[in-house]
Amino acid sequence: MTHTKSVFRQSLRFAIKQPLSPSAVSSHARRPQLPLQAVWVLAAMVCAWTTPAMACPFCSALAPTISDDLDTSSAAVLTTCESIHQDQDGFYLYRMRVVEVVKGGRELAGSVIEVASIDELSKDDLFWHIGFGEDSINWVFPKPMSREATAYLRGLTTLPDQGPDRMEYFLRHLRHADDVVAADAYNEFAEATLEDIAALSDQLDREWVIGQLRDASVPVHRRRLCWTFLAQCGTTADASLLDELLKRRQEDATFDPGMDAAIGCYLSLAGTPGLARIERDYLANPEASYLDTFAAVAAIRVHGTELSVHSRERLATALRHVLKQPALADLVISDLARWEDWSAIDRVAELFVEATEETRFVKTAAVLYLKNCPLPAAAASLEKLRAIDPETVRAAEASMRFYGGLATIPVPEPESQETSLDSQESTAPKVANTQPESSVAR
Repeated sequence: MTHTKSVFRQSLRFAIKQPLSPSAVSSHARRPQLPLQAVWVLAAMVCAWTTPAMACPFCSALAPTISDDLDTSSAAVLTTCESIHQDQDGFYLYRMRVVEVVKGGRELAGSVIEVASIDELSKDDLFWHIGFGEDSINWVFPKPMSREATAYLRGLTTLPDQGPDRMEYFLRHLRHADDVVAADAYNEFAEATLEDIAALSDQLDREWVIGQLRDASVPVHRRRLCWTFLAQCGTTADASLLDELLKRRQEDATFDPGMDAAIGCYLSLAGTPGLARIERDYLANPEASYLDTFAAVAAIRVHGTELSVHSRERLATALRHVLKQPALADLVISDLARWEDWSAIDRVAELFVEATEETRFVKTAAVLYLKNCPLPAAAASLEKLRAIDPETVRAAEASMRFYGGLATIPVPEPESQETSLDSQESTAPKVANTQPESSVAR
């Protein structure tokens, strides 16, 4: 993996998973002026859905992991600070001695690294350095590491590249007292797939997960991960946590329950009645806030893409309610096309014809939907739209020269939908191609 690919991956994941700021959208706006961040979200999905498995769709990595550092760097070492000198401009000059080579040539052992910074470092700490380059290594400014963190770091070098054995290591360190360790373990889970997380279902501490969800001091990025955990280890009764945290949000406007992850978990635990409730409250309800509808669509998208708790046919039925709201319809048209739900041809064409300046963005989505539908009725509708607004149709078709359009990006079929919750109750979501569960005790 190259350094460029790693940076792109981190940027893409940030764009996909960052929630929209509540301040950007009024609580009952039908369709606010779309924040630039949301534009990046939609654009990033084009790339993200071309891969067969996404990283945890509800979690945002806050920084590259230490493993990413090891993958992308040409050298990685632990050092101690031998001396500190402050020059006349106030810069600190550090002379660092390499005490352990984690990655790189043996000639690095015992060598000296000199770095300058305006930040003052403690002379008593160990430091983590990564460097780039072959003939001449350019060292990144060091990061202080505790003795506990260095033990964690050494353990990383023995882990498999993927799978439940790797994620089990990070699960053990997710609650570590050292902030560096706990943050890195979280970032590893943010990069893990739902399949990876499902493989740990029998090792998840349900009581701890619920406690984290109820703890208002827990950062929202961790709360989102805990919702993902609860979807694997929770019970049907635990679905009531959604209402509990929604009530807290009403009482405290600064509290963020992590709605997309919360709804995703609720859909897993509450089954068919739960989907009907989300459909009623957030998709068919014109009074629902934009952010909550956006979160509900994102959660259903994950269920239709990576899980088989509910059938895609039922999920598509839920999403079609959003087509009744022209200002929001573009959120779901591409999903309906990806899932080959062609029952909305007439409504999609109507949205194009009735589009106003405020809802003009629905036109491109409508063209891509009709363009990719194999039914003759879609081709006929597209020609009618071409007569109405040839320029918009031409522009949408031109965009397909560079990619097939959101409507054409394939989504892998779930392994089986025969046991979906539309016909059978279950308390844990099913993940396509899930690996066998580990036998390690919780």
